[in-house]
Amino acid sequence: MDTRSTTPADPTIAQESLQTVLLTIVTLVNAWLIYRVPWQVSFDPCLVAAVAAAVTIVCLWITRWRGLRGVNFERNLLALFLAGMPFVYVLRYLLSSRTGTASFWAGVELLGIPVFGAFALLGLKRSPWFLAIGILAHGLAWDLWHYRTSTYIPDWYAIFCMAVDLVLATYVAARVPTYLRLLRI
Repeated sequence: MDTRSTTPADPTIAQESLQTVLLTIVTLVNAWLIYRVPWQVSFDPCLVAAVAAAVTIVCLWITRWRGLRGVNFERNLLALFLAGMPFVYVLRYLLSSRTGTASFWAGVELLGIPVFGAFALLGLKRSPWFLAIGILAHGLAWDLWHYRTSTYIPDWYAIFCMAVDLVLATYVAARVPTYLRLLRI
């Protein structure tokens, strides 16, 4: 007879293993990219974002170690991370606007704030799938679009952010069943 206590929020061993593997991949991708970052200018928004990504990943590990107690914090953290992504682009634009960058880009960058903010809010209020979709959309649409087309976003950052976003979105998608089970408790 199995005497272990199980609740509806207990993930299966396969789910738990997949989530751990994916978070390990996110960690390795981030660590490799952090190593490759050109650390010449302090307080550059792109450098701050690279550090924020590393801190976020460390926090994700901590929330996983806390089990179910960490799941709500994890969702809030991911929503904050997603909502904060477009601010890097806005700040970089503002810092480079003195160099004659077209004003058209200001509107484009500002548009990212409500778009990704909405994904973050929907990810908290409606379904955690919006977090995964928003992070994936940021990587595939926003970062990829800025690669080699922007005069104020360095190509290394567009690649860095896209790589982290794609792997992180996969991790979040794998965590969705855990988020949903916790909401049912």
